Amino acid sequence: MLRQLDYQDRVLNAIEAYLDRLSEEKTRADKVAVLAEDDPDLGLAIPDFTRNAWEGLKAEGKLPDSRAAIPFSPREDGVGRPVPNAVLKVPTGGGKTWLAVNGVSKVMGRYLGRNAGFVLWIVPNEAIYTQTLKHLKDRQHPYRQALDRAAAGRVQIMEKGDTLDARDVAEKLCVMLLMLQSANRETQESLKMFQDRGDVHGFFPPEGEQQAHRAAIEATPNLAAYDDIFPVVKDSLGNALRVIRPVVVLDEGHRAISDLAFKTLYGFNPAFVLELTATPQDIQPRGGKNPREGRYANVLVEITGRELDLEGMIKMPLNLDPRQGTDWKATLNAAVAKLNELDAEARQLRADSGRYIRPIMLVQVERTGGDQRDGAYIHAEDVREWLLTAGFDEAEIAVKTAETNDLKQPENQNLLSPTNRVRAIITKQALQEGWDCPFAYVLCALAASSNQKAMTQLVGRILRQPEALKTGIPALDECHVITHHAATADVVNAIKDGLERDGLGDLILEVTTEDTSAAGKAARAIERRPDFSSTEIYLPKVMRADGEEVRELDYDTDILSEIDWRDFDPKGIADAIPVNAQAAGSQLQRITLSDDGEEVIATDEVAANAEALAFDPAYAVRMISDLVLNPFVGREIVGRLIERLKTRGFDEIKLGKLASLIVEELRRGLDIERTARAETQFKDEVAAGRVQFRLRLDGRNWRMPFKVETTEPENGRQIVGKDGGALKRSLFSPVYEADLNRDEQDVAVYLDSEETLKWWHRNVARTQYGLQGWKRAKVYPDFIFAVKRDGGGSRITVLETKGDQLDNLDTAYKRELLKVMSDNFAWDKTVPAGTMDLIQEDGETVECTLILMSERNAKLPTYLSS
Repeated sequence: MLRQLDYQDRVLNAIEAYLDRLSEEKTRADKVAVLAEDDPDLGLAIPDFTRNAWEGLKAEGKLPDSRAAIPFSPREDGVGRPVPNAVLKVPTGGGKTWLAVNGVSKVMGRYLGRNAGFVLWIVPNEAIYTQTLKHLKDRQHPYRQALDRAAAGRVQIMEKGDTLDARDVAEKLCVMLLMLQSANRETQESLKMFQDRGDVHGFFPPEGEQQAHRAAIEATPNLAAYDDIFPVVKDSLGNALRVIRPVVVLDEGHRAISDLAFKTLYGFNPAFVLELTATPQDIQPRGGKNPREGRYANVLVEITGRELDLEGMIKMPLNLDPRQGTDWKATLNAAVAKLNELDAEARQLRADSGRYIRPIMLVQVERTGGDQRDGAYIHAEDVREWLLTAGFDEAEIAVKTAETNDLKQPENQNLLSPTNRVRAIITKQALQEGWDCPFAYVLCALAASSNQKAMTQLVGRILRQPEALKTGIPALDECHVITHHAATADVVNAIKDGLERDGLGDLILEVTTEDTSAAGKAARAIERRPDFSSTEIYLPKVMRADGEEVRELDYDTDILSEIDWRDFDPKGIADAIPVNAQAAGSQLQRITLSDDGEEVIATDEVAANAEALAFDPAYAVRMISDLVLNPFVGREIVGRLIERLKTRGFDEIKLGKLASLIVEELRRGLDIERTARAETQFKDEVAAGRVQFRLRLDGRNWRMPFKVETTEPENGRQIVGKDGGALKRSLFSPVYEADLNRDEQDVAVYLDSEETLKWWHRNVARTQYGLQGWKRAKVYPDFIFAVKRDGGGSRITVLETKGDQLDNLDTAYKRELLKVMSDNFAWDKTVPAGTMDLIQEDGETVECTLILMSERNAKLPTYLSS
């Protein structure tokens, strides 16, 4: 199962807030519509529930600040009904597909109130189509498992040419993948989607029932039919979609902004459109002879590149080494040398931890395949031959061009497999879209000067971090671009353009440029100040003590597995699920004839099949197995939940119909309860002395390093103190601007100006000091500093700072954990014989705190007093 990251939680929470507001406004609009239909003389205008929901979120400050000046842009389907539309701005590498499948789950359960229906998943090209289809069909893949949770296991993955039956749509969650060019039609008659076909069943009356066909067209006026006088609705996929009213997932939504693409997409009469893009596109209004209204992206949530970097999703910084020589082989040799360095680090990582990474180099050439190989241009075969002479095996080299695709070979299809041997991939620009391999670390752009656009597009292919998890080894947490005979300024601009294109524009300042001279900008060590060059500094870890056995606290072993769920009563969860939960918008309409064959009856949805829509307790238990580890206890909880729902009037059909909502609410409730129980358990263990936060004389502490690394050159810009000079109390010196963000620089300057301070240090997340609490993720404080005490010795403070915009539940958790640790700090005097390793000032205290940036001036002085 994929770990869900903080920013992904933020996206899904934003979707939930939007869907809740949308449902409220839809209910109001529906009530007005009923009144308007019952009494037309009232002249009631039916409100646009999509606009009202959006404006409500905006008024509450729940939309991105960067889009504050952008107006809401309404969407209507092919018959004039308002369509909810939300855009998720997620950078390349941010897990758009993961957010999409979970977004679909939220839309189905929270807004449409069902676990059966139809999702039209539109992708921009064949590469993404193939990759997405493979993942969605794989029942073991987290993407498919998320859909299975939404539909209680009844998922059918489809392609455009597959048979489409109304019964499947009624009983399953059907997900059809479609490429953008298939949806973006030129004319109805020229596209097979809108042509009659024999494998679309159950959506329209038999051919001879003219009255029923006419009624179908009246109910859905944009259906394509054969005859205007005696119309017969075509049994086409396009028509079926217009009746189904699918949920649409639009990957790379910025590609579907033309009037034709827009008209086609909303001509499918979607019930909801969820767009995902790294670069939302707005169409400005135009005057003149052909005026048009503005059409803007309704961005619900915006994820920044820095959020991805903080979660370990991308390799940063990006190191640029622009080679100015005329010999491309020298440039390639430098790239191979870098690849070999990374390979050595990766082998050591595997030896130390078992984690497997095989660094891969992408080589961009000028000519491929049948292009003339005359020596004037760098050809793919030239590079292949040179690599072979440099010691590569044939199996370690793959060519990916329009003419040749070695990556399709069976042994090369899974580039992440330890049995795969590919180390170099030669291409011209064939990896531009949809190609994803987090093992790609080095881009050797031999065609940077002649094909800068292709290089720009290839930059994004080396950014993804393996397993979205930092290694703690700087070399394996960064990526490299090495270019041949191209102007440095042009290359930097091209890289910036590439980052912008991938939605990572806020990371542009992270691009570092290597110097090819001996004093280059590779990672180098910074020593401690002379006053502290030999001082041992220790900090307590969060430890688990069982008798004489003492070890670091492990979340899975010591927290999660110890939670006792046997007494858990899901009554509160059951009572929160509304009895009248129902669809907010029909996904499938069927038109039938009455018994006498005369009266036409239109129903909003297909009658539920009781057997097909039965709630499956075993499936629900599997869906909570990551929260409740014991399946027998999980089954008891599910049983008690169903019993309570039945006492509230939920029959078998309603339980089946709302299965996805029920499971989602159960997971939500269990997650909240897990955190609460884990906190109680953690604090009880602290009180009992089994979880300890102590400086230990047996040496089991965190030891402050004597060196840290930077990629800044020695003449890089240093942070300036309040007196205009260099900082003088930092534990490591010098301190470069590029190594701290703006808020961190402000805190560093503030600390450095205090006379009571002995030293301070900027703690590096995930590689230095971290505290394990009752949640899985460790807390990595931003700063560590020591203050002189009047009675001698010092007080060490670990400080977590947060911007005010991040004052949320996660911040509250960190604040509480730091308080608990601070309140329970102690010295551990028990020392096994022969293990007196700790030499540090007796009586030293350690405090932990979290301060919002706006509280800094008021609260920080408390921790700086002697």
